Amino acid sequence: MIARYKQSLDTLVLKEYEIFNRWRRKGRCRMDVDAEKLQQAVLALLHLNTFEQKSGKRAWKALPWSLMDQLHDKGYISDPATKAKSVCLSEEGARLSEELFEKLFAVKQQSAL
Repeated sequence: MIARYKQSLDTLVLKEYEIFNRWRRKGRCRMDVDAEKLQQAVLALLHLNTFEQKSGKRAWKALPWSLMDQLHDKGYISDPATKAKSVCLSEEGARLSEELFEKLFAVKQQSAL
């Protein structure tokens, strides 16, 4: 039973890896991304979800519901209070999401003068 469970996990990981590679090849993100800025942003978002335990600070991996609700109220995403693990972006939300991502994380090219 454990071997079969392990095999199904390996298959799942392989499938996720293949999906990621297909996504990357399709070029959804057509810009060079500043990985350091992206890591800093994720780390900053984790701060929103920190709490104290005896072992030290911990952070929930999901975004705060209050922020997701605010984005929903503005019409950028579908209602986050469902069983689904994802939300739909509205046309405006998708456009703004892409613009902000490029503004915050795209590698800026130096202009030759």
